[in-house]
Amino acid sequence: MPPKRKTGEAAETMERSEKKTKTTKKSKKAEPAVEEVYSTQQKNAISQFISFTQLDRNTAVRALKSHGWDAQSAVNA
Repeated sequence: MPPKRKTGEAAETMERSEKKTKTTKKSKKAEPAVEEVYSTQQKNAISQFISFTQLDRNTAVRALKSHGWDAQSAVNA
């Protein structure tokens, strides 16, 4: 048995609201990644940390930030 159709004003308002929800979908735009600018000393600390530990850049930056950009203390931690 097919489903019963609504009649009258209720059906019209239902159809309008369904149409509105279908057409108002927002597209998600990917925001560009914000890359931080590091000083020369910070870049040197990142390079030093990576050469000692063989870890990736993101891990190096996190470790250095948590140790006040001191590569030696970050490596020893």
